[in-house]
Amino acid sequence: MPVTKTELKNLKSLWSKKGRRDYRLYPAEGVRLLEEALRQRVFPEKIYYCETRLSARERNLLIKFESHRVISRALTEKQLEYLSQTQTPQGLVGVFSLPAIEPTELLLAGNRKLLLCENISDPGNLGTLIRSAAAFAFDLVVLSGGTAEPYNPKVVRSSAGAIFGMKILKVALKVLLTLVKKKNIYIIGTSPSGVEDMDRLRGFLEKRCFLLAVGSEADGLSEALLANCDRVVRIAHGNQVESLNVAVAGSIVMKQVYDILNRE
Repeated sequence: MPVTKTELKNLKSLWSKKGRRDYRLYPAEGVRLLEEALRQRVFPEKIYYCETRLSARERNLLIKFESHRVISRALTEKQLEYLSQTQTPQGLVGVFSLPAIEPTELLLAGNRKLLLCENISDPGNLGTLIRSAAAFAFDLVVLSGGTAEPYNPKVVRSSAGAIFGMKILKVALKVLLTLVKKKNIYIIGTSPSGVEDMDRLRGFLEKRCFLLAVGSEADGLSEALLANCDRVVRIAHGNQVESLNVAVAGSIVMKQVYDILNRE
């Protein structure tokens, strides 16, 4: 059954924030992203393919999705090029349901290591931070303020598929601080003006639920959030640069946390 013009138009709309909100779906394009979805056992609602563009690797992946009863639909090359955001599109596009995670997820006992991204507007930086959170065993990524939408295709792509395995929650700062206080979560802020060495916080990291907060490269953490931090840490570096990119800085601190918690 060919893809209708209406279905194609609806599918194309998923590359916009409004379309994702209206249909509660988001797209993921390309074999690497979709292989990661399969590895995480996150299955698309539908998978679209272009027969003439499929590599052997993509064909094998399509067969695996179909074996899990994922609906597959064929596209022409012209339709694929209409949909794709890349100059040389690969042969597969998956459409996934938007996860629904409530703020009360913060209160669950299993969520002990939290990353807060405040006002991270660049999709590439957010995707990298999500990927690092997954790599360094954080349990939940919390977004607040003007942070980019997590299921923006640029975020999905820059996360290298980590988005499929990470719980992500969007919440207003006021609500977040109320929930943090209710659960007695320890807040660790990051700032070039911070004075604490992360290693000195080992006792807190080992015993408490904690939230590691990173802010925008331009402005850092908001005053409201800084006022509620229990500690503020910084990354020591040479004076050749004024500051580090937020995705780099956040990843370094998450690695420090990982090393502290996994030290013999």
